[in-house]
Amino acid sequence: MRNPNPPPKKQVGQGRRPRRIAGQLELDLRGAAELTGLAAGSLRARVRRRTIPFRRLGGRILFPKDDLIAFFGALPGVTLAEARENEARRTGAE
Repeated sequence: MRNPNPPPKKQVGQGRRPRRIAGQLELDLRGAAELTGLAAGSLRARVRRRTIPFRRLGGRILFPKDDLIAFFGALPGVTLAEARENEARRTGAE
């Protein structure tokens, strides 16, 4: 049965922008995937295993940008900036 009073449709671009919560920039799944270079499915798997910093707002998964950068910066190996440079070199994009 359909809802007689469905919620209004989202505006173009609504729900795709980073949000500020308590002064901290929060990224949605797509924004976190762009920042880290990981696939959305990989990020979801890390959230399920609770191996990455995240928050839930209702049904949405949000990633604090500063916490994500610090988390990936603390991992041994290549830094996030170095990984981006390597990817740009491999793909020919500058």
